[in-house]
Amino acid sequence: MLERRNITSADGARKAQIVASDDLIFLSGIHPDTLDGDIKAQMKSALKNVDAALAEMGEGQGSIFMIHIWLKDMRYFSAMNAAWNDWADAENPPARTCVSGELYRPDLLVELVVTACRTKGGTA
Repeated sequence: MLERRNITSADGARKAQIVASDDLIFLSGIHPDTLDGDIKAQMKSALKNVDAALAEMGEGQGSIFMIHIWLKDMRYFSAMNAAWNDWADAENPPARTCVSGELYRPDLLVELVVTACRTKGGTA
């Protein structure tokens, strides 16, 4: 079974922010709620949105396999890492990559893509 949630076209592209199968959960286009603030504030907000999306699927941080982080500029890496380290489980962190590139809005400093699994037996 494939399910799609949080279908939006807020940025001009129609997409589901959450797509899940029997075993996997994919989160895309996860960004901060507000674009005010520095990279640390934006990263904290984006990670809060990861938590909320996973909770919607009945899961938590422990179900994450991999997070891909897209930064507007690698100069933000150290401050972004500080927010990440405050959030990530020190004993069970997910795999992670971080790259920089132009994001779709000039005031957006970070965007996340997440792959997780269902650990609690199927659909939420």
